[in-house]
Amino acid sequence: AVVSTQSTGDLDYMGVDHLKLTTVFPHFTDTGMFRGASVKMPQLFPMLSPSWVAEQIVCAIQEERDEVILPRVTAPVIAMRWVMECRVFRRFCTLLGNDLMKTFQQTRQHEQLK
Repeated sequence: AVVSTQSTGDLDYMGVDHLKLTTVFPHFTDTGMFRGASVKMPQLFPMLSPSWVAEQIVCAIQEERDEVILPRVTAPVIAMRWVMECRVFRRFCTLLGNDLMKTFQQTRQHEQLK
């Protein structure tokens, strides 16, 4: 969000109106990168389908939206980031189930770990 605000502000300041910027706030997307990660409240914060995420991004770009939040139900959570201290916000997200990496399974050996 800071990047979006800063970049848009910079473009406006420089008088650049032919360049558009869309910031994407996706929840975890089921690409295999986070294999083994599980969502605490899948009804509220589901693991997203890559094709659905791609469709939403393309649609947002075509509509020249400043940002796209996926799924939209996460918008209030993202808004809370602006009013909470970082460490408090992290705890808040953990309570909502954003501790997906606890069940993460590494899918390949990292170069530095070999």
